[in-house]
This record gives sequence, C-alpha cells and structure tokens, in this order.
Amino acid sequence: MKRTLIQSIVQTIRGVTPLKIRQIIGWRLAFALYYFNIYFRPNRKRPRVLSVDDTIDLIIQKNLSVIRFGDGEISLIDGLDLGFQRYDADLAAKLEMILKTDVNGLLFTLPDMWERQDWQEYYAYRFGVHHIYRYGPAWKSALSFDRTYGNTGMTRFYLAFKDKSKAAERFKKLFSIWEDKDVVLIEGEKSRLGVGNNLFDNVKSLQRILCPPTDAYDKYEAIKNEVIKIGKDKLILISLGPTAKVLAYDLFKLGYRVIDIGHIDMEYEMFSRKADKQVKVPFKYFNEINERNPEECRDEKYLNQIIAIIK
Repeated sequence: MKRTLIQSIVQTIRGVTPLKIRQIIGWRLAFALYYFNIYFRPNRKRPRVLSVDDTIDLIIQKNLSVIRFGDGEISLIDGLDLGFQRYDADLAAKLEMILKTDVNGLLFTLPDMWERQDWQEYYAYRFGVHHIYRYGPAWKSALSFDRTYGNTGMTRFYLAFKDKSKAAERFKKLFSIWEDKDVVLIEGEKSRLGVGNNLFDNVKSLQRILCPPTDAYDKYEAIKNEVIKIGKDKLILISLGPTAKVLAYDLFKLGYRVIDIGHIDMEYEMFSRKADKQVKVPFKYFNEINERNPEECRDEKYLNQIIAIIK
C-alpha cells in the first residue's frame, strides 16, 4: 500500500531501532496515544463498528455474505509476512481493494479496536492498543468513515472477553446461520473445523474442500476452480486466513452466499473447555500457539465429508 510521508518516516525509524528498545518503548507510546485519543479526542474520525450481537443479528435478518478483516490482513497489506501466509504483493493489493469496496449483500467486518478497550482481558486489551498504535494509519488509509462495518469479533467472543456470560447464547445464534443448510466448508488441510465438537451438527449436509495449511494463496486459482464446481444453492463457509477474503469476494460476485468464519472452531473449543487461555486441541492446526503439526485424523465421518484436496 502507498504510505504517507509520516508513515514512511515512522517505518524508517522502526527499521533502525533495535528490537529490545522498540519492545521497551513501543507499548508505552501505544498506551499514551490510546489514552490521548480516548480522553482528549472524542470527536476524532474513526470507523463505525457494530457490536457483536448487532452484527450476528444483521447477518441473519438480511441473509448477508460476510468477509472478516483483522490484524493479520492489515499486517499483510502493510507488507509483512504472517505465520501461515507469506507476503504476496498481488494478495495484498486485492485485500486492500476489497476492503475499500462497498457492495449490497456483502458485510465487511473490522476489529472492535476504535473505542475503549477495557472490556477485554488484559492480554487482548494490550494487543489491541498496540495494534492501533502500529497499524492505525494503515487502517485509516484503507477504510471509509461514511459507512458502518460489522464486528470481526462475531466469531471470537469468548476468550478475550471479560464478560463471557453471553458466549453460549451467541454461539447458538451464530450456528443458526447454517442450520438445516447444505454447507461446503473451505478450510486448511489440518484445520478440521467441527471435528470433535458439535459446530456443524445442525447442518443438512457438510462437504469439505481441503487447502494448503500455509501459503494457500499460491494455489488460489486451483482452489477457486474447485469451489465453483459447487452449486450456488449451497452455503459456502471459509476458514483460510487472508486467502479467504479474496475467495469469498470472488464467489460472492459469482452469486454464492459466503461466510468467512475464520477462527470460530478454536474459539468454540476454548469455550467448550472453559479455558482461560489458548490450548492445544487434538488433530487441529492452531497457528496462534504454533501448533502446526497435529496428529492425523482418521475419523470416518470427517474423511467421508472431503470432496477435494488442493495440494
């Protein structure tokens, strides 16, 4: 993405400042900026983001397709590698283009980072404050202040939330989106969403297309060509990192209903375990805790759902 002069200067300073010094001063500067914005700039420009509940309700009421943007996507747009997707200039350009698009029937969601952050557990609070300090200019250059976005937390409302009392109700409501529907799930080869839990027990049918667990965008055309063999009467759910955003956008334009569900399975696993931190789950890839080589899964029900594997 094109950087402003100030962004370029800040990036240059970061590049020549040793990591230890950045770690010492970075979060302090982040909190100083956060408090200044919250308490002294209440009328500053920032995106309008719905609550988690309003986002889920809107999707259900209007049968919307959804593309979720988070910290990973803006980092990639800004030129950085992710743990499971290296930087790709074409991918970054498409993500930025999609984020600036406004299309009826397609809801874009953003992280709820623009107001007070003390509704979160401290680790998430600190991450959000630092993220806005680090990537705020990149977000603002890619967003519109004249529209309303959904909340990316629509699939992650348990672990980071101080108030976890509504999690069960929210999961139930979210699961109703695919209730009694024929679903095709596009996921990383080792992600295995719904295996070992009841995430998709309410669907009419479930099929899976497995994609590379890392650098899936390298196989984008092969993935897309496989998916478009599917009838448009089926609901497409995608959990495939930044590649999911481009795929969801392209499929939506072709007439599919698509929901980018991201990390929902691991969030549901943490909820089911009443965990207070991210933990390993058998058979499942979990990038955020560096669990990238899970055990093989020989569950017959899961294996019979697989209709294609993209290598």
